[in-house]
Amino acid sequence: MNIVIGGMIQESNTFSEASSALRDFQHYYFLTGDELLQPQSVENELAGFVRAAAEEAPGVTLLPTVFTQAVSSGKVPRRTLDELKHILLERLERIPSCDGVLFSLHGAWVAEDEDDADGEIVEAIRSRVGPDVPIVITLDSHANVTRKIVDGVNGIVGYRTFPHVDYVETGYRAAKLLFRIVRGETKPHIRMRKIPMIVPAERHETYRGPMAELWSEASAGERDGRSALTSLFLVQPWLDIAEMGCSVVVMDEDAGCAEREADRLAALMWDKRSLFDIKLYQVEEIVRQLATESVRGEPAVLSDSADSPGAGSAGDSSFVLRELLRLGADRRLNCLLSMVDRDAAHAAVEAGEGADVKLRVGHSLSRSVGQPIEIEGTVVKIGSGKFRFGGGAASNLEANMGRCAVVSIGTISLLLMENPTFTGDPAMYRSVGLEPLEADLVLVKSANQFRAEYELLTRQIYILDTPGASTANLRSLPFRHIPRPMYPFEDGFNGK
Repeated sequence: MNIVIGGMIQESNTFSEASSALRDFQHYYFLTGDELLQPQSVENELAGFVRAAAEEAPGVTLLPTVFTQAVSSGKVPRRTLDELKHILLERLERIPSCDGVLFSLHGAWVAEDEDDADGEIVEAIRSRVGPDVPIVITLDSHANVTRKIVDGVNGIVGYRTFPHVDYVETGYRAAKLLFRIVRGETKPHIRMRKIPMIVPAERHETYRGPMAELWSEASAGERDGRSALTSLFLVQPWLDIAEMGCSVVVMDEDAGCAEREADRLAALMWDKRSLFDIKLYQVEEIVRQLATESVRGEPAVLSDSADSPGAGSAGDSSFVLRELLRLGADRRLNCLLSMVDRDAAHAAVEAGEGADVKLRVGHSLSRSVGQPIEIEGTVVKIGSGKFRFGGGAASNLEANMGRCAVVSIGTISLLLMENPTFTGDPAMYRSVGLEPLEADLVLVKSANQFRAEYELLTRQIYILDTPGASTANLRSLPFRHIPRPMYPFEDGFNGK
């Protein structure tokens, strides 16, 4: 059994001014050819593909193409998408024939001239391997599943956890499904239901709340034989595109059974829509609370999710820093903050440890939502820029902040970095000598993924109401292209 493997993972935010070039994929995670088959320390979907194939040895031969990922951003330039497709198709051209294809995608990737970049990649693979070769893909649970994606594949397997910790398991399940299809042991029908709702990512967690209840129902459906395999997709909400919405994907050999289960779960998801609402906090509210009600020994973790690089924002907002300085927190609270600012990071590194600096920081990209501010401080640490994620991203993946430095502004420690990265892991601060457990206030720029690590450290977690491309205040964003009616913008209609 000859199985093509690969992956291209990118999440887009159509409200973001950030962008990803080919170098951003090469910089973050980029493997081609036999590199995909070498032992990897990163536990991602590729590791699941390889593990499943090893269990079938010698019956499965993996044919590697390309596996790459970049930090989320705004719309990807057409040139970037074409360059990546060229690399993939060139590799596919070297493979004369195959029995199946395993491929990892995110499912919410938008190019500047194509709302469904993932669907375009599926089409490219299908055009190369032909109509009869089965294709099974993995998708992030924040995918915006489209008709083009569903029609182009034979199987869809989504993550079942958020914060995401089941990358390997997802790849493994997808591989085992494909092997069964190739051997003729199953021929599943795919049924997808779109639900006209988008909800804040801050309430997407799968270990409690409405999503945990939905997964309990989906798992019961699998156990009871109503579905061979179900995936639930609470779409990431920062996509202003025409084919937008949450979705349920059910696979089963009985098409009617898949139809009924997809309808049942879609109705349940719609009925729970208001349970995803969240409380948002102001910075001033938390600072005042810390003065009187802080929990001894536990930091307050504030999520500026509106500026989350993991949700496609630039990571360069100075809003929280500006507020903390206005409130005098630099004189009484030990605060850890991070900010993407290439020029400021370079200037701090060039000045050197111990140097006093005056810097203009913030909004180097996200100019539409804020302005830079002037700061004075001392460079206290220059870092390597490297750290490894724990449970907050693909396990053991190495992040690279590029040139980075910590500037102290009174009791505020500001980590300036050259490159955006996922900020929801304490390892980021620890890599430059800052310990979150010793702080009064720790800023993360993450909607929910940070909970995988930070909920191990504290019970004090607050989602901020701040300006930015990935805000939880969805009504504040200028949606123009999504289908209407759409919850939460409208309610009181039948979305089932």
